[in-house]
Amino acid sequence: MKEEKRYRIFGLLLYYLMRTIQRTIKITQIFPEKFDKDGNFVLAFWHNKLVMTLLGTDFIKKKVGLASPTKDGELISVPLEKYGTTMIRGSSDKNSVRSLLQLIKEVKKGATVGTPVDGPKGPIFQVKHGMIYISQKSGVPIVPMGVAYSKKWIFNKTWDKFQLPKPFSRGVVIFGTPYNVELDADMELECLKLKKKIEELDERAEKILENKI
Repeated sequence: MKEEKRYRIFGLLLYYLMRTIQRTIKITQIFPEKFDKDGNFVLAFWHNKLVMTLLGTDFIKKKVGLASPTKDGELISVPLEKYGTTMIRGSSDKNSVRSLLQLIKEVKKGATVGTPVDGPKGPIFQVKHGMIYISQKSGVPIVPMGVAYSKKWIFNKTWDKFQLPKPFSRGVVIFGTPYNVELDADMELECLKLKKKIEELDERAEKILENKI
């Protein structure tokens, strides 16, 4: 219990740091044509870009997320809750039935779910089944996201090389074209497809910052 309380305090400190960064950073949001900002989606992004995907989705009114039932999950849950995200504790693995069913229920009621597709503990840049399964069973489309920062801190000792934008930096958040997952889709192929889409959007975001496109 003491350790849980300690990580909640760390989470609160992280929240205030994010608020400070948010006040100074310039974020550019890029949307595909006819993107319905009032719709709900299954947002797909990498764990190490979590901060910017949170700051860059301020237009979403009802958000739900997933956090692991660990001290790391406790750490990230606090700032997400402070930003208005309803948190469900569990795993993004397709075998974690309870948490996935809860997320599907919330999505069907109109919430947008945003949880890293390679979380909560990796391997890095390897898409897990969970978010694809939620899209498949709820009928709500997946929106892949690409993110880049002009200046950032990289936490090399974390499994995902977590990235935190520096104050007064620039950030680009690109929303990909929404797409649905067929009920009879091959899950492994869908994971590879989504991985490629996120990688392409990340690359495009980096090029925008470098003024190459």
